[in-house]
Amino acid sequence: MLPESSLIKSEITIRELALPEDVKLAKKSLLRWLALSLGLMLPNESRRLLLDVLDALIYFHVKNQTPTTKEIISKIEEISGKPPYPKAVYYHLLKLKEIGLISRKKGSYLFGDAPGKKLHEVLRDFYVSKMSHILKNLDEATIKLEESYRL
Repeated sequence: MLPESSLIKSEITIRELALPEDVKLAKKSLLRWLALSLGLMLPNESRRLLLDVLDALIYFHVKNQTPTTKEIISKIEEISGKPPYPKAVYYHLLKLKEIGLISRKKGSYLFGDAPGKKLHEVLRDFYVSKMSHILKNLDEATIKLEESYRL
């Protein structure tokens, strides 16, 4: 028997969601749609702080800036109108970093590992890369499995 949990290198969740016109009308709706689509939150879950962290990160990304945690917290306070719990912000940043969606360089955060790319390119490159590794291993495993049936 294989120790399955030790074999897991990472996990990705991508959901195919409808993108109705009314979702495209509001930034908050698009943020929630993106978080749901990327598997960062579950349907009917209300992780407001995660959405605020994403909102702040995207704001800085569009401005081609790599913010520090302090700047992210300040932006979240501006977005939500109240100061967030720093530990909770650190938690969400760490989770996004562990997934690989963001990286931290010299105390600053950015999507991917190089500034200057459009967000949709960063996300596409990230998921294509992950899927390509997954599919390579799937190919190898299924080829071996098929061979075992021929013996």
